[in-house]
Amino acid sequence: MLPKILIAAPQHESKNYCWEEWSERIKSLTYSNYDVFIADNSPSKLNLKKIKKAGFKADHVVQNKKGLLYTIRDSHNVCREFALKNNYDYMLHIETDVIPPFDVIERLLAHNRTVIGGIYDIFYGKKRKLMIQVPEEYDKSVNSYRKVAWAEHLEPDFFDGKVKQVYHAGLGCMLIKNEVLENVKFRVLKGTDFFPDTWFANDCYSYNIPIFVDTSIQCKHRNFTWLVNLDEIKKLVNEK
Repeated sequence: MLPKILIAAPQHESKNYCWEEWSERIKSLTYSNYDVFIADNSPSKLNLKKIKKAGFKADHVVQNKKGLLYTIRDSHNVCREFALKNNYDYMLHIETDVIPPFDVIERLLAHNRTVIGGIYDIFYGKKRKLMIQVPEEYDKSVNSYRKVAWAEHLEPDFFDGKVKQVYHAGLGCMLIKNEVLENVKFRVLKGTDFFPDTWFANDCYSYNIPIFVDTSIQCKHRNFTWLVNLDEIKKLVNEK
């Protein structure tokens, strides 16, 4: 029997500029045993109509009064809880501005890893780079953030189409096995500006859960600037 997959992601109305492209791609994936769940954290529930019209399961996440990072954390955890409650074998977390290959599920499943993803670019202009950080040895304390090197110094040899272990590959296109979801919650840490994907990598490292990427799975990232949220993030960092 094919593993039961939940494709899940947070969504906000600010990403509606690529919603049609994303939803059409997700509905066109070639794997035959998957559902889609969206945790929408738009200011009102109006955006749910657009999501449900696409035929996806969805729930509204109330914006956290503590700010943006906490709202994103809550949204990730709503996805996680839905996957666990409904007994999915894996959650494939695909951000709603990341466009994966049509056969992404089959290709990721074929490697039989507990956490494995595809690759995609982040940032803008001259700062554009692949979302990959390479593993190094550090203190494994759960709440200590490790400044980890980007893989750009290994290019182009690193991206040779093979499966590689990494420290951090984001949550843009990441297949996560049920047993990992049971043990690792998404979180942020007061006094830092790190997003939940950073702490997910941090926690996987602390709990000896390896993260892999298939460097042959290249996704398109239709990312748009988060600069409008900088004041909110700075406020979080300055909290005592």
